[in-house]
Formats: sequence, structure tokens, C-alpha cells
Amino acid sequence: MTAWFLILGLPTLAAGLFALVFTARAGDLCRTFPRNVIAGWILCAVGWIWTAYECHTIGIDVFDKFLKAFPMELPILAIVLTILTCWWMPNLLPIRGVCALFMLFPAEMFPVIRLCDTQWRLALVVFAYACIVVGMYGMFYPWRIRKALAWLASSPARVRAAGAICTAVGGLFVVLSACGLT
Repeated sequence: MTAWFLILGLPTLAAGLFALVFTARAGDLCRTFPRNVIAGWILCAVGWIWTAYECHTIGIDVFDKFLKAFPMELPILAIVLTILTCWWMPNLLPIRGVCALFMLFPAEMFPVIRLCDTQWRLALVVFAYACIVVGMYGMFYPWRIRKALAWLASSPARVRAAGAICTAVGGLFVVLSACGLT
């Protein structure tokens, strides 16, 4: 659980501090990120590769008959689906990529933290479920996430407020990681 606090806390803390220190630049990044081609390609590839990994490890017999019909089928599908997604769905692809990661990371985290004998695990659970909800919503309605980011970026006070929230959550997670909770 200590590792998960650190894995989630460091990027959240870094993003929050960046928004607090470089408010104008953070606002610009919020405005330009939804249409960043390189970020979209990278996040799309990571999302499909991670999805292939999850399909390989989850072990559902009904799916395994189709997804493991021949050797290396899942990695091949991940590559093909990455190419097709980048080709046919380039609009707002970075948002969809981040949303995919928001929906995928809890599958790795929940089995690790569910047996931890501390109530602080609920901080990770609540954070993960918030990410899952945002991920599902943003996957189907990426233009609404783009509008929300544009609204956030339109005011330096909003960027700083979001940065303060991220700094607080990230800082809490880093402190809890340093406490060595298991």
C-alpha cells in the first residue's frame, strides 16, 4: 500500500505544485492538452497495452476462448487497436487515453490494498473510484472534459484552487507513504 500512496501521490503533488507555481503555464496546458497529438498517441498505446495485459491476466473463460485463440493475440490486438484508434479517433484522443488509465489502474491497486489492516486504505479507494467515474464519463464524453478543462483554465484563481487541491491530496498520499502503512 505504501507504493500505491507514492505512485499516486507524487504525480498528483507535482501537478498541484506546478499549477500553484506556474499558474499561467498550467492553464495553457489545460487548454492545449485535449488536442495534443503526441500525448494522444502515447496515452492511447499505453491504454491498449495495459488493456491487453488486463485481458491476459483476468482469466474469464468466455473471453479467453476468443482473446487467446492463438499465441501473441493480445499484443497484436493492442498494436492494431492503437493504430486504428489513432487513425480513426484522433479528436480528443489524449483525454480518452487518460480516462483509460483512470479506469485501468484500480484493477492493479485493489487486490493489493484490500487486505491492508488500516482505514487509510479507504483514501486510496475513494481516490480510485473518483478516477473511475471521471474515466468512464470522459471516455464517452471527452468534449465535456475538454470544456471543463477550458473552464478551469479560463481563470487563474480556478487553476490555483485545483492546484491547491492536488497539492493537498498528493501531499497526504506522500506523507502516508512515508509513514509506511501496510
